[in-house]
Amino acid sequence: MTEWEYAKQIIKKINDHGGEAYIVGGAVRDYVRGTLPDDIDIATSLFPEDVMKLFPKSVPTGIDHGTVTVILDHHPFEVTTFRSEGTYSDSRRPDHVSLGVTLEEDMLRRDFTMNAMAFHDGNVVDLFGGRLDLEARIIRTVGSPYERFNEDALRIMRAFRFMSQLDFTLADDVRNAARTLGHKLQDIAMERIAIEFEKLMTGPAYRRALIDLVELGIHQYLPDVSKQLVHRVVADRRAPINAVGGWALFVYHAGDIRWLSPWKRSNALKREAGVLANLFDSGLDTLTVYETDQATLETYLRMTGSTESSDALKRVLPIQSRRELRFDGRDALQVGASGARIKHLLADLERRVVLGELANEEQTLREEAVMWLQREERS
Repeated sequence: MTEWEYAKQIIKKINDHGGEAYIVGGAVRDYVRGTLPDDIDIATSLFPEDVMKLFPKSVPTGIDHGTVTVILDHHPFEVTTFRSEGTYSDSRRPDHVSLGVTLEEDMLRRDFTMNAMAFHDGNVVDLFGGRLDLEARIIRTVGSPYERFNEDALRIMRAFRFMSQLDFTLADDVRNAARTLGHKLQDIAMERIAIEFEKLMTGPAYRRALIDLVELGIHQYLPDVSKQLVHRVVADRRAPINAVGGWALFVYHAGDIRWLSPWKRSNALKREAGVLANLFDSGLDTLTVYETDQATLETYLRMTGSTESSDALKRVLPIQSRRELRFDGRDALQVGASGARIKHLLADLERRVVLGELANEEQTLREEAVMWLQREERS
Protein backbone atom coordinates (compact mmCIF):
# COMPACT_ATOMS: atom_id res chain seq x y z
CA MET A 1 0.00 0.00 0.00
CA THR A 2 1.31 3.47 -0.89
CA GLU A 3 1.77 6.34 1.57
CA TRP A 4 -1.10 8.10 -0.17
CA GLU A 5 -3.43 5.16 0.55
CA TYR A 6 -2.35 5.05 4.20
CA ALA A 7 -3.08 8.78 4.47
CA LYS A 8 -6.55 8.26 3.01
CA GLN A 9 -7.21 5.64 5.72
CA ILE A 10 -6.39 8.22 8.40
CA ILE A 11 -8.65 10.77 6.72
CA LYS A 12 -11.53 8.28 6.46
CA LYS A 13 -11.32 7.40 10.14
CA ILE A 14 -11.37 11.09 11.11
CA ASN A 15 -14.33 11.69 8.78
CA ASP A 16 -16.19 8.69 10.21
CA HIS A 17 -15.88 10.24 13.67
CA GLY A 18 -17.27 13.62 12.66
CA GLY A 19 -14.08 15.49 11.78
CA GLU A 20 -12.71 17.03 8.62
CA ALA A 21 -9.30 16.00 7.30
CA TYR A 22 -7.26 16.73 4.20
CA ILE A 23 -3.89 15.91 2.70
CA VAL A 24 -2.16 19.29 2.48
CA GLY A 25 0.97 21.11 1.37
CA GLY A 26 3.73 19.81 -0.84
CA ALA A 27 2.14 16.38 -1.16
CA VAL A 28 -0.86 17.89 -2.98
CA ARG A 29 1.47 20.00 -5.14
CA ASP A 30 3.29 16.83 -6.21
CA TYR A 31 0.00 14.98 -6.76
CA VAL A 32 -1.26 17.74 -9.08
CA ARG A 33 2.04 17.54 -10.95
CA GLY A 34 1.51 13.82 -11.50
CA THR A 35 3.62 12.14 -8.82
CA LEU A 36 2.60 10.36 -5.63
CA PRO A 37 4.74 11.72 -2.78
CA ASP A 38 6.24 9.74 0.09
CA ASP A 39 6.13 12.63 2.58
CA ILE A 40 2.49 13.40 3.38
CA ASP A 41 1.04 15.85 5.90
CA ILE A 42 -2.58 15.88 7.03
CA ALA A 43 -4.61 18.79 8.39
CA THR A 44 -7.75 18.25 10.44
CA SER A 45 -10.53 20.04 12.29
CA LEU A 46 -10.00 17.75 15.30
CA PHE A 47 -7.87 18.89 18.22
CA PRO A 48 -4.69 16.91 19.04
CA GLU A 49 -6.20 15.08 22.02
CA ASP A 50 -9.09 13.88 19.82
CA VAL A 51 -6.69 12.65 17.15
CA MET A 52 -4.72 10.73 19.79
CA LYS A 53 -7.91 9.07 21.06
CA LEU A 54 -8.72 7.88 17.53
CA PHE A 55 -5.20 6.61 16.89
CA PRO A 56 -3.64 4.93 19.94
CA LYS A 57 -0.31 4.67 18.12
CA SER A 58 0.37 8.39 17.99
CA VAL A 59 3.03 10.67 19.44
CA PRO A 60 2.55 14.33 20.53
CA THR A 61 5.51 15.58 18.48
CA GLY A 62 4.42 19.22 18.25
CA ILE A 63 1.47 19.50 20.56
CA ASP A 64 1.88 23.27 21.14
CA HIS A 65 1.39 23.80 17.42
CA GLY A 66 -1.39 21.24 17.14
CA THR A 67 0.70 18.43 15.65
CA VAL A 68 0.70 14.75 16.54
CA THR A 69 2.42 11.97 14.61
CA VAL A 70 0.06 9.13 13.79
CA ILE A 71 1.75 5.78 13.12
CA LEU A 72 -0.08 3.40 10.83
CA ASP A 73 1.62 0.05 10.15
CA HIS A 74 4.98 1.65 11.03
CA HIS A 75 4.30 4.57 8.62
CA PRO A 76 4.40 7.97 10.40
CA PHE A 77 2.12 10.85 9.37
CA GLU A 78 2.04 14.33 10.88
CA VAL A 79 -1.57 15.28 11.61
CA THR A 80 -2.04 18.95 12.50
CA THR A 81 -5.14 20.76 13.69
CA PHE A 82 -6.31 23.60 11.42
CA ARG A 83 -4.53 26.65 12.77
CA SER A 84 -3.90 30.31 12.16
CA GLU A 85 -0.76 32.16 13.17
CA GLY A 86 -0.20 35.52 14.80
CA THR A 87 2.53 38.05 14.10
CA TYR A 88 6.17 37.02 13.55
CA SER A 89 8.11 39.53 15.65
CA ASP A 90 11.41 37.68 15.09
CA SER A 91 10.86 36.93 11.35
CA ARG A 92 11.19 33.23 12.13
CA ARG A 93 8.25 31.81 14.07
CA PRO A 94 4.74 32.99 15.00
CA ASP A 95 4.29 34.69 18.37
CA HIS A 96 1.18 32.60 18.92
CA VAL A 97 -0.86 29.89 17.21
CA SER A 98 -4.66 29.61 17.24
CA LEU A 99 -6.22 26.17 16.82
CA GLY A 100 -9.76 25.33 15.79
CA VAL A 101 -10.01 27.56 12.71
CA THR A 102 -11.32 26.73 9.21
CA LEU A 103 -9.46 25.06 6.36
CA GLU A 104 -9.36 28.39 4.51
CA GLU A 105 -7.77 30.13 7.50
CA ASP A 106 -5.24 27.30 7.72
CA MET A 107 -4.36 27.63 4.03
CA LEU A 108 -3.92 31.41 4.43
CA ARG A 109 -0.80 30.86 6.56
CA ARG A 110 0.98 28.83 3.85
CA ASP A 111 3.89 30.28 1.91
CA PHE A 112 3.16 29.74 -1.79
CA THR A 113 -0.07 29.11 -3.68
CA MET A 114 1.23 25.76 -4.98
CA ASN A 115 1.67 24.65 -1.35
CA ALA A 116 -1.75 25.94 -0.26
CA MET A 117 -3.91 23.24 -1.79
CA ALA A 118 -5.72 20.41 -0.02
CA PHE A 119 -6.93 16.98 -1.15
CA HIS A 120 -9.99 15.08 0.03
CA ASP A 121 -12.10 12.32 -1.46
CA GLY A 122 -10.58 12.59 -4.92
CA ASN A 123 -10.90 16.37 -5.11
CA VAL A 124 -8.28 19.11 -4.89
CA VAL A 125 -9.34 22.14 -2.86
CA ASP A 126 -7.57 25.12 -4.43
CA LEU A 127 -8.52 28.42 -2.81
CA PHE A 128 -5.67 30.60 -4.10
CA GLY A 129 -5.00 29.56 -7.69
CA GLY A 130 -2.21 27.11 -6.93
CA ARG A 131 -3.14 24.79 -9.78
CA LEU A 132 -3.03 27.65 -12.32
CA ASP A 133 0.35 28.77 -10.98
CA LEU A 134 1.66 25.21 -11.29
CA GLU A 135 0.48 25.07 -14.90
CA ALA A 136 2.09 28.45 -15.58
CA ARG A 137 5.25 27.33 -13.71
CA ILE A 138 5.14 30.43 -11.51
CA ILE A 139 6.04 30.74 -7.82
CA ARG A 140 3.53 33.09 -6.19
CA THR A 141 2.84 33.70 -2.51
CA VAL A 142 -0.47 33.33 -0.72
CA GLY A 143 -1.38 36.99 -0.44
CA SER A 144 1.29 39.69 -0.30
CA PRO A 145 4.88 38.44 -0.65
CA TYR A 146 5.97 41.33 1.57
CA GLU A 147 3.77 39.98 4.37
CA ARG A 148 4.84 36.37 3.84
CA PHE A 149 8.57 37.23 3.78
CA ASN A 150 8.22 39.56 6.76
CA GLU A 151 6.61 36.71 8.69
CA ASP A 152 9.41 34.26 7.89
CA ALA A 153 12.35 35.44 5.80
CA LEU A 154 13.40 31.85 5.14
CA ARG A 155 10.58 31.80 2.59
CA ILE A 156 12.86 33.88 0.36
CA MET A 157 15.33 31.00 0.23
CA ARG A 158 12.48 28.53 -0.21
CA ALA A 159 11.33 30.49 -3.28
CA PHE A 160 14.75 30.06 -4.90
CA ARG A 161 14.88 26.43 -3.81
CA PHE A 162 11.56 25.68 -5.52
CA MET A 163 12.71 27.66 -8.55
CA SER A 164 15.66 25.28 -8.84
CA GLN A 165 13.81 22.06 -8.01
CA LEU A 166 10.81 22.69 -10.26
CA ASP A 167 12.42 24.93 -12.92
CA PHE A 168 9.77 27.58 -12.21
CA THR A 169 9.89 31.39 -12.44
CA LEU A 170 9.35 33.83 -9.58
CA ALA A 171 6.32 36.09 -9.96
CA ASP A 172 7.29 39.75 -10.40
CA ASP A 173 5.97 40.79 -6.99
CA VAL A 174 7.84 37.88 -5.37
CA ARG A 175 11.07 39.03 -7.05
CA ASN A 176 10.54 42.60 -5.85
CA ALA A 177 9.75 41.52 -2.30
CA ALA A 178 12.81 39.25 -2.19
CA ARG A 179 15.02 42.12 -3.35
CA THR A 180 13.54 44.46 -0.74
CA LEU A 181 13.48 42.06 2.21
CA GLY A 182 16.55 39.92 1.53
CA HIS A 183 18.34 41.59 4.44
CA LYS A 184 15.93 39.86 6.83
CA LEU A 185 17.74 36.59 6.13
CA GLN A 186 20.28 37.89 8.64
CA ASP A 187 17.67 37.08 11.32
CA ILE A 188 17.45 33.42 10.28
CA ALA A 189 19.56 30.62 11.77
CA MET A 190 22.31 29.64 9.37
CA GLU A 191 21.42 25.95 9.68
CA ARG A 192 17.97 26.66 8.20
CA ILE A 193 19.40 28.73 5.36
CA ALA A 194 21.99 26.05 4.58
CA ILE A 195 19.33 23.34 4.24
CA GLU A 196 17.44 25.42 1.66
CA PHE A 197 20.67 26.35 -0.13
CA GLU A 198 21.79 22.75 -0.54
CA LYS A 199 18.33 21.77 -1.81
CA LEU A 200 18.66 24.61 -4.31
CA MET A 201 22.06 23.28 -5.41
CA THR A 202 20.68 19.81 -6.14
CA GLY A 203 17.75 21.00 -8.26
CA PRO A 204 17.85 20.71 -12.07
CA ALA A 205 17.59 24.49 -12.54
CA TYR A 206 20.18 25.43 -9.89
CA ARG A 207 22.16 27.57 -12.33
CA ARG A 208 19.16 29.78 -13.13
CA ALA A 209 18.23 30.01 -9.45
CA LEU A 210 21.78 31.06 -8.52
CA ILE A 211 21.86 33.70 -11.26
CA ASP A 212 18.54 35.14 -10.05
CA LEU A 213 19.72 35.00 -6.45
CA VAL A 214 22.68 37.21 -7.40
CA GLU A 215 20.61 39.48 -9.62
CA LEU A 216 18.26 40.23 -6.72
CA GLY A 217 21.17 40.78 -4.31
CA ILE A 218 20.34 37.87 -2.01
CA HIS A 219 23.89 36.50 -2.23
CA GLN A 220 25.21 39.34 -0.07
CA TYR A 221 23.31 37.91 2.92
CA LEU A 222 24.91 34.47 2.49
CA PRO A 223 28.37 33.81 3.96
CA ASP A 224 31.20 34.57 1.50
CA VAL A 225 29.00 34.12 -1.57
CA SER A 226 30.33 36.68 -4.05
CA LYS A 227 29.09 37.35 -7.57
CA GLN A 228 32.38 36.05 -8.92
CA LEU A 229 32.12 32.81 -6.95
CA VAL A 230 28.56 32.18 -8.13
CA HIS A 231 29.52 32.87 -11.74
CA ARG A 232 32.36 30.33 -11.51
CA VAL A 233 30.04 27.69 -10.05
CA VAL A 234 27.40 28.38 -12.70
CA ALA A 235 30.00 28.09 -15.48
CA ASP A 236 31.29 24.75 -14.17
CA ARG A 237 30.06 21.90 -16.38
CA ARG A 238 29.89 19.54 -13.37
CA ALA A 239 26.36 19.50 -11.97
CA PRO A 240 25.79 18.46 -8.33
CA ILE A 241 23.97 15.16 -7.86
CA ASN A 242 23.67 15.50 -4.08
CA ALA A 243 24.34 17.92 -1.23
CA VAL A 244 28.02 16.98 -0.97
CA GLY A 245 28.47 17.69 -4.67
CA GLY A 246 26.85 21.11 -4.33
CA TRP A 247 29.01 22.17 -1.41
CA ALA A 248 32.13 20.72 -3.08
CA LEU A 249 31.64 22.92 -6.15
CA PHE A 250 31.61 26.03 -3.97
CA VAL A 251 34.61 24.83 -1.93
CA TYR A 252 36.53 24.04 -5.13
CA HIS A 253 35.90 27.46 -6.67
CA ALA A 254 36.47 29.25 -3.36
CA GLY A 255 39.79 27.43 -3.10
CA ASP A 256 39.51 26.82 0.64
CA ILE A 257 37.63 24.23 2.69
CA ARG A 258 37.21 26.89 5.38
CA TRP A 259 34.65 28.54 3.10
CA LEU A 260 32.16 25.99 4.47
CA SER A 261 32.68 26.82 8.15
CA PRO A 262 30.05 29.60 8.53
CA TRP A 263 27.37 27.40 6.98
CA LYS A 264 27.17 25.20 10.10
CA ARG A 265 27.17 21.86 8.29
CA SER A 266 28.24 18.60 9.93
CA ASN A 267 31.91 17.70 10.18
CA ALA A 268 31.25 14.59 8.09
CA LEU A 269 29.73 16.62 5.27
CA LYS A 270 32.58 19.13 5.39
CA ARG A 271 35.12 16.32 5.15
CA GLU A 272 33.35 14.72 2.19
CA ALA A 273 32.99 18.06 0.39
CA GLY A 274 36.68 18.79 0.96
CA VAL A 275 37.73 15.39 -0.41
CA LEU A 276 35.49 15.84 -3.46
CA ALA A 277 36.79 19.36 -4.11
CA ASN A 278 40.36 18.00 -4.00
CA LEU A 279 39.39 15.30 -6.51
CA PHE A 280 38.09 18.01 -8.86
CA ASP A 281 41.57 19.51 -8.65
CA SER A 282 43.73 16.38 -8.79
CA GLY A 283 41.69 13.83 -10.69
CA LEU A 284 41.84 10.11 -9.97
CA ASP A 285 44.80 7.81 -9.65
CA THR A 286 45.19 4.43 -7.96
CA LEU A 287 45.92 5.93 -4.54
CA THR A 288 42.99 8.36 -4.59
CA VAL A 289 40.63 5.55 -5.63
CA TYR A 290 41.90 3.55 -2.64
CA GLU A 291 41.75 6.43 -0.15
CA THR A 292 38.37 7.86 -1.16
CA ASP A 293 35.21 6.33 0.31
CA GLN A 294 32.90 4.72 -2.22
CA ALA A 295 30.03 7.23 -1.91
CA THR A 296 32.30 10.24 -2.54
CA LEU A 297 34.04 8.42 -5.38
CA GLU A 298 30.67 7.64 -6.98
CA THR A 299 29.66 11.30 -6.69
CA TYR A 300 32.89 12.34 -8.40
CA LEU A 301 32.42 9.86 -11.25
CA ARG A 302 28.82 10.88 -11.89
CA MET A 303 29.55 14.60 -11.73
CA THR A 304 32.45 14.29 -14.16
CA GLY A 305 30.48 12.21 -16.64
CA SER A 306 32.53 9.05 -16.23
CA THR A 307 30.95 5.78 -17.32
CA GLU A 308 32.98 3.83 -14.75
CA SER A 309 31.52 2.77 -11.42
CA SER A 310 33.13 3.24 -8.03
CA ASP A 311 32.52 -0.43 -7.30
CA ALA A 312 34.46 -1.52 -10.39
CA LEU A 313 37.37 0.82 -9.61
CA LYS A 314 37.57 -0.40 -6.02
CA ARG A 315 37.26 -4.05 -6.95
CA VAL A 316 40.49 -4.15 -9.00
CA LEU A 317 42.62 -2.82 -6.14
CA PRO A 318 45.02 -5.34 -4.51
CA ILE A 319 43.52 -4.53 -1.10
CA GLN A 320 40.45 -2.60 0.02
CA SER A 321 41.78 -1.38 3.37
CA ARG A 322 44.79 -1.66 5.67
CA ARG A 323 43.03 -4.49 7.50
CA GLU A 324 43.73 -6.68 4.47
CA LEU A 325 47.48 -5.97 4.56
CA ARG A 326 49.33 -9.20 5.44
CA PHE A 327 51.56 -7.28 7.85
CA ASP A 328 50.41 -5.39 10.93
CA GLY A 329 51.73 -3.59 14.00
CA ARG A 330 52.71 -6.81 15.78
CA ASP A 331 54.75 -7.87 12.76
CA ALA A 332 56.40 -4.45 12.75
CA LEU A 333 57.44 -4.91 16.38
CA GLN A 334 58.86 -8.34 15.59
CA VAL A 335 61.18 -6.95 12.90
CA GLY A 336 62.42 -4.23 15.25
CA ALA A 337 60.25 -1.20 14.52
CA SER A 338 59.13 1.00 17.41
CA GLY A 339 57.37 4.27 18.12
CA ALA A 340 56.42 6.47 15.17
CA ARG A 341 58.36 4.22 12.80
CA ILE A 342 55.64 1.58 13.06
CA LYS A 343 53.09 4.02 11.64
CA HIS A 344 55.41 5.17 8.83
CA LEU A 345 56.43 1.60 7.96
CA LEU A 346 52.85 0.38 7.70
CA ALA A 347 51.86 3.40 5.61
CA ASP A 348 54.74 2.79 3.20
CA LEU A 349 53.97 -0.91 2.80
CA GLU A 350 50.27 -0.18 2.36
CA ARG A 351 50.96 2.42 -0.34
CA ARG A 352 53.31 0.14 -2.28
CA VAL A 353 50.90 -2.80 -2.15
CA VAL A 354 48.08 -0.59 -3.44
CA LEU A 355 50.30 0.65 -6.28
CA GLY A 356 51.25 -2.92 -7.17
CA GLU A 357 54.92 -2.45 -6.30
CA LEU A 358 54.77 -5.19 -3.66
CA ALA A 359 52.78 -8.41 -3.46
CA ASN A 360 50.49 -8.63 -0.45
CA GLU A 361 52.32 -11.69 0.89
CA GLU A 362 53.51 -12.07 4.46
CA GLN A 363 57.10 -13.09 3.66
CA THR A 364 57.52 -10.42 0.96
CA LEU A 365 56.26 -7.69 3.29
CA ARG A 366 58.41 -8.89 6.20
CA GLU A 367 61.55 -8.82 4.03
CA GLU A 368 60.66 -5.37 2.69
CA ALA A 369 60.03 -4.14 6.24
CA VAL A 370 63.51 -5.22 7.32
CA MET A 371 65.07 -3.39 4.36
CA TRP A 372 62.93 -0.31 5.08
CA LEU A 373 64.20 -0.22 8.68
CA GLN A 374 67.79 -0.60 7.49
CA ARG A 375 67.34 2.37 5.16
CA GLU A 376 65.86 4.38 8.01
CA GLU A 377 68.81 3.55 10.27
CA ARG A 378 71.26 4.75 7.62
CA SER A 379 69.41 8.00 6.89
